[in-house]
Amino acid sequence: MRAFIKRHMPTSLRNMVIGARQRLAPPPIDDVVLADYGFVADPSPVPRLSLVIPNLSKATAFGGVMTGLDIFFALAARLRQTTAFDLRIVLSEPGRDTDSAIATRVAVRHGIGLEEVTVELLEPGKASLGVRAADIVVAYNWWCALNVRPLLEAQASHFRQERLPLLYLIQEYEPNFYPFSTAHMLAREAYDRVGRLWGIFNSSNLHLWFEAVGHRAERSFVFEPVVNDALRPYLSQVADHPRARRIVVYGRPNIERNCFGALVRGLNTWIEQDQDHAGWEIVSAGTPHAPVQLANGQTIRSLGKLPLDDYARLMLTSSVGISLMASPHPSYPPLEMAHFGLRTVTNGYFAKDLSAWHPNIVSINAISAQALGQAIGKACAQSAGPVLVAENADFVRSDPYPFLPELTAAIKGLLPA
Repeated sequence: MRAFIKRHMPTSLRNMVIGARQRLAPPPIDDVVLADYGFVADPSPVPRLSLVIPNLSKATAFGGVMTGLDIFFALAARLRQTTAFDLRIVLSEPGRDTDSAIATRVAVRHGIGLEEVTVELLEPGKASLGVRAADIVVAYNWWCALNVRPLLEAQASHFRQERLPLLYLIQEYEPNFYPFSTAHMLAREAYDRVGRLWGIFNSSNLHLWFEAVGHRAERSFVFEPVVNDALRPYLSQVADHPRARRIVVYGRPNIERNCFGALVRGLNTWIEQDQDHAGWEIVSAGTPHAPVQLANGQTIRSLGKLPLDDYARLMLTSSVGISLMASPHPSYPPLEMAHFGLRTVTNGYFAKDLSAWHPNIVSINAISAQALGQAIGKACAQSAGPVLVAENADFVRSDPYPFLPELTAAIKGLLPA
């Protein structure tokens, strides 16, 4: 019906609709997030570690935000073992939902008291930031990096010192969030035009991609994904737990890089071509969405974002996992699914091949309906056998950030003797 209306709509009415849509469209992200901070010299001689991050709220307190906070405070704890360091978190886009206690709760886990962390909220529009001669700045994302670039230049000029490096938490290839656009170019600029860049890379494959597309950091600190501490205790139950004929998909229809449309088409092809599809339950864990009708009366039932304990129990009682990701980052769900004994279907990207990472993972090079449907059918057939229990040493390691000793020593080397 929608296509019919578009084809037969009078030109004048079509132009009115297009004009109204353009007027109602939000401004480009770069018009919203870029800021011009004023430089205020802070004469304190005490070194300070400053994290610049857009916001902290219950809606964002997972994934990359929590990893970023954890790295920040783990680094702070190491630095403070031998050197006095003040700590500051700058929220560049605070809102009514801001909850700075999220940061202090992470700090406490690293032995840092609530009173030892300054949380600074920047007002909308033009704001000023105090900068010390020994302020080491950590940027959370591309616009935070671009926004603090002039401050680092002013720091070097005012204190008559060498330009200090910017530490950048690189947890995804951000330019690809904004294909062929101003924001895309600016996100690339954050890698190439901020001066001395020390990148902290979430996975070696992401670091490989970063360099393959032409970027170079002055120094790179790389870590592989590690199992969440809340999931770790359940791994001992993987071998003996009863399994239902259930497929768990990582379902985020609103996130383009998770390829939900391809996932649905692959499931439909499997249902239409595999006589063994009957009796399988299909559930989606990720973001809440309406039920999705599949072929032959099958349905994807959404469970939304589950508490980690519920997520662990779901995986312990399921047989097959599907998680797609159009990104060089390996993504956590397929790694978790495989470790919980699910026969897991995912996709490759550039040099990424997770089938070499865990024997429960099948990594396909194409996500066409036929290729994905065949992989799902194969995973379902294999799940009828004994649960395959295996551990990847990197994923279950006890030290999540093995690069920290090197980074700590490098930062201390920047400080005056």
